[in-house]
Amino acid sequence: MKKKSESLHICILACVFWPIYPGQGGRQAYVLAETLARAGYSVSVVTTFPLDFDNKMSSKHRLIARENLNGVEIIRVPALLPTRSGIWRKLMFYLSFAFTSLLALPFIRKTNLVLGLDPAAPYLLLPSFLFSHILRAKYIVRVTDLWPDVFFDFEVAKSKFVRKIVSLLTITAYKKANHIMAFTPNIKPGIMKYGIPEEKISAIEIAVDTSVFRPISEARKESTVLGLPNLESKFVVLYSGAFALTYDFDAFLEAAKRLEGLSDVLFVLLGDGDAKVHILEKLDELKLKNVILLPPVTEGELVAKYINCSDVCVVPLKPEMVTSTITRPSKTFEFWACGKSVISCSEGELMTLMKESQAGIALKPGEPEALAKAIKFLYLNREVAEDMGGKGREFVVNRFSYDVLETNLKEMIGLLIH
Repeated sequence: MKKKSESLHICILACVFWPIYPGQGGRQAYVLAETLARAGYSVSVVTTFPLDFDNKMSSKHRLIARENLNGVEIIRVPALLPTRSGIWRKLMFYLSFAFTSLLALPFIRKTNLVLGLDPAAPYLLLPSFLFSHILRAKYIVRVTDLWPDVFFDFEVAKSKFVRKIVSLLTITAYKKANHIMAFTPNIKPGIMKYGIPEEKISAIEIAVDTSVFRPISEARKESTVLGLPNLESKFVVLYSGAFALTYDFDAFLEAAKRLEGLSDVLFVLLGDGDAKVHILEKLDELKLKNVILLPPVTEGELVAKYINCSDVCVVPLKPEMVTSTITRPSKTFEFWACGKSVISCSEGELMTLMKESQAGIALKPGEPEALAKAIKFLYLNREVAEDMGGKGREFVVNRFSYDVLETNLKEMIGLLIH
């Protein structure tokens, strides 16, 4: 007899889904899909075509493409390219997916659950309503950043009419869903204030594959193969991930400028995204010799090797991006899983996690001098950095591993499938 999970099919809507151009994210959607498949569920993902590093969508003029990745069926549809910087371009990318995702409906088998991961709830209202009704499935929406609050905090639109429309769409999406998956426990009260009952919300926290993101003692020996110099005598400060406009690369680079006198301290930026042009301009302006800019990588094993070449990792959020609606950058957990100490320039949830884990140094955002001092402290006290990294690894294994995620997902699904 099959296990109950093996008889259930879950359809995931995820506009961005790894592997995709790293500047657009998507790894967490992949983590959820992979974990559900590992738990014995049949999983399909409706997503866009991946982007190559020239910002071109690799659809090759196909309307639909189907593939299988580690037991997960992937159905790819076209969407407006998010190749230019600016939030409106991204919003149009998400809006286009809300319509083109419907092209996948004829290719989806009988489904028990539709899980809307990405984009945000207001965009998912149309496809989720049609998917769940046509497929006669229950619908779960994931909330990572709290809408409509995040829309208001960043003043994307100041028009009262637009704000009312966004609020109406978001609250309707919450109420129409059979269940809501909150990215963190702190999001639950924010959703509840819109009249959503607590029993309709489950907090399902981020997860990291701790078998892939792990301490790799031999990584530094491969540094030249990875495009880095010989790191035998270097203290490496790393930022890895999307070059998103939410991150304060000025603070990172100005800290590097302040530490130019330490010849064995090397700063590494690994990734791509909207802020790349600004980073290049800043590098030229400051005439930095102690910073290396490397192209992005998508493979988890390779990302883990780069992280393991570092001594400390930095998560530098911009001051204006630190609000009650912003949650936790997933890169932080990958850094910790690899046993690396983290310097975070943030307040709110990330600062709380830093204190809970004791796995790094939490700073106020927007203070390059403080960042430089924190880096220098760990450079002079490397045993402290190593101890923090060990605590970070333990923290992730105990609370943010795939095993923990799988348990939480099964519990949530059990509430909906009787």
